Amino acid sequence: MRRAIAANNAKHEAGHWITGWILEKASQDLVVATNDVGDSYCERVPHPDFHNLTQINCHLGNRIINLLGGAKAESLVCGEFNSHIFNDLISNYKGAWPDFFIASELYRYYYRSLDHSLRQPFVDEWNSLVEKTEALIIKHEAFINDIANEVLARFSEEHSMVTISQADVLTILSSRT
Repeated sequence: MRRAIAANNAKHEAGHWITGWILEKASQDLVVATNDVGDSYCERVPHPDFHNLTQINCHLGNRIINLLGGAKAESLVCGEFNSHIFNDLISNYKGAWPDFFIASELYRYYYRSLDHSLRQPFVDEWNSLVEKTEALIIKHEAFINDIANEVLARFSEEHSMVTISQADVLTILSSRT
């Protein structure tokens, strides 16, 4: 059971890592809980200083994609997103609920920061970010699976966490490009 939890947590965090890396080179080490009481996370560089609204808007959009990337990666099964898994992950204060809540709150600011004469309806702009998230996750599905396999290779019954350094994650990523 713990190995399955570790693999799911690894896929989730790999989704955060790859979106954070591709969009802003912000991802650092991955820390993956190997049980259901630990806290997994993807370390990030601090948020940048912003010099204008365009930079803020770009960062908000990227951060929303990054926050959605975890649950999207965890719900990807054989190249297809399982909406039941995704909806379960983001509902009722479960694992990915905080990420989804933060993404939805940031989205309100993101949407209002778009040029009102150019922006699409509220739902359409949200769906555009979801589609971008899904495209990144699908493109890097093999990498996400490689991270899960690496976590399982490092798994130990004696330890409740597995840490993969940024350098090791980049090595895994470079083997896929």
